[in-house]
Amino acid sequence: MGSRIESQHLPPLPNVAVTRDGFRFDPRLPDWYILGLFAPERLKFSEFVALSPDLVHSLKVVVLWHLQNSSYSHARNLFQSFARFYRHQYASANTVSDTIELRNILNFRAGLDGASDWKLGVLRILLEDMQRLGVNVTSQESLDYLRDATIRGNIKGTSIRTRDPSAGSFSDGELLAIQAEINDAYASGRISLYNFAVTWLFLGYGPRPIQIAALKENDLIVSEGKEGRFYALRIPRAKQRGHNFRSSFKTRYCSKQIGQLLEEVILQNRRYRAERGLQGNDWPMFIAKSPGALPNFPYHMTSNRIAYHLMHVVSRVTGLKTNARRFRITLAQRAVDDGKDKHTVAELLDHSDTQNVGVYYEASPAMVPRLDRHLAMELAPIAQAFAGVVVTVNEKQGLEVDPSARIFDRSLNNAENDALGSCGQMSFCGLAIPFACYTCRHFKPWRDGPHEEFMGALIDDRDRMIAEEMSPKLYTIRDRTILAVAEVIQLCAAHRDGEEVAA
Repeated sequence: MGSRIESQHLPPLPNVAVTRDGFRFDPRLPDWYILGLFAPERLKFSEFVALSPDLVHSLKVVVLWHLQNSSYSHARNLFQSFARFYRHQYASANTVSDTIELRNILNFRAGLDGASDWKLGVLRILLEDMQRLGVNVTSQESLDYLRDATIRGNIKGTSIRTRDPSAGSFSDGELLAIQAEINDAYASGRISLYNFAVTWLFLGYGPRPIQIAALKENDLIVSEGKEGRFYALRIPRAKQRGHNFRSSFKTRYCSKQIGQLLEEVILQNRRYRAERGLQGNDWPMFIAKSPGALPNFPYHMTSNRIAYHLMHVVSRVTGLKTNARRFRITLAQRAVDDGKDKHTVAELLDHSDTQNVGVYYEASPAMVPRLDRHLAMELAPIAQAFAGVVVTVNEKQGLEVDPSARIFDRSLNNAENDALGSCGQMSFCGLAIPFACYTCRHFKPWRDGPHEEFMGALIDDRDRMIAEEMSPKLYTIRDRTILAVAEVIQLCAAHRDGEEVAA
C-alpha cells in the first residue's frame, strides 16, 4: 500500500477561499456552491458517505487547489470524474474506505468500453495530482498501474467526420435559413436586440459561449477613416492554460453590419444604466440583471446563459436543432471546404496549434442535393423561405406603382418587361435584386408576375454551374431563393383558385 497520510498531517482548509474567478466561499462546508463565468455548480462532497473524512478532506484540498490555480472548468471536471468513479465503486458499499485500491480501479475500468475509456484517464489525472500535492489516497500498486496503463483518449469529431445533420456543421441552405429567419424575427420584433446580436456573433466568429460572456463594451474598436467607420473586435481567448479570462485576446476584423449592431447594443446598455443609476465604465457587452458574485466580472452573464439565448432563440425561430458548438464546427468546416490550410483554420478557431483541426479535413464530402422544379415545389411548404405577402395587382394598378419600387428580371426571355412584384420598403437596400427579394419580408410579389419563368431560369443556371463543375457554394447559395419562388408560385395559384371559387 502506498503512503497514506494521517489526519493530523492533512493541510487545513481555510475559512474563506477565493477562486481564480474571484468567487469567495467556505471550503469547510460539506457542499460547495461555486460561481464562475461558466455557470453555477454545486460540488456535493456530502455524497461520499462511504469514504473516510480524511479521504474526502484530501479530495477537497486538490479540488480547491485547481479552483485557485487552474480553472473553474478543470476543477469541476475532476470532481465530476471522481463522483462518477465513486457511484460505480462505493455508493452501495457497507463499509467506509480510506484508500483507493487497485481492485476499485480495475472494476471501474471493466465497466468502460473503448469509447468511454477516457473517463479513467481523467480519474488518473486527479489521483496523480493528489499524490503530487501531498494528500495521496491511492495505493502504490494502483498508482503504478495507472502510470503504466495505456488509456484511450476521448473519441472526438464523429459528428464532424460524418457531417451529422443534427450535430455537425450546418449546410449552406441551413446557414442561409438561419440568417434570413433571424433577420426577419428581429425586424418584426419577435426577438430582442441582445438575442439578435449574440446570434450574429456566433454566425460571424464561431466563438465559445465563455468568450461572449467575457466580452466587454470596450472590446469593440471603432476608427474613423475617409471612407467611414471601421470596426475590429477584441475577443477574449479561452482554454489558454495558465491564463485568466481577459488576460489575452485575438483582435478580429469586424464587418460594418456587426460593428453597427454592437454599437446599437452599447447604446441600449447606456440607456439601461442611466435608467437605473448604474455608474462605471468597464461594462460587459451583454449585461446581466444582477451584479453577481464575481468581483472581476460584475454584471456579466454566464456562458450557460449565453448558450441558452443562442440555442433557444435559433431553435425557436428556425426549427433547427442547434447549439454553440455547431456554429463553431460550421466556421471551421466551411474554411476547410474553401481550401484553407490547417494554420488558417487553427487561427479561426483560436487554437494554439493545429493538432485538433485535422478532423475537419477527414470529413466526408458535402452532399449536394439535387434541386429541380418538382423537388422545389415539394420542399417549398417545408422550407417556408418566402417572407413577404402576395398581392393582386391589375394592369392599371401596376402602372400606378412607383417605378423605383417595381422588381424586374430583365434577363427573362419574353418576360423582361413583366414585373415580378414590388418592394414595400420603398428604399434602396443594396441587396441583389431580384434574387434577394423573394426571401425578404418587404417583398410583395404580384399574383400574375412571371414567377414560373424566374424559377426556371434559376434552376437552369444551377444546372449549368453543376455541368461546368463549379464549386457547390456558387450554386447552392440560391437554393433558398428557388424554394421561396416555388412557394410564391403555390401561393399565387391558391389566390387565383380562391377568386374562381368566390366568383
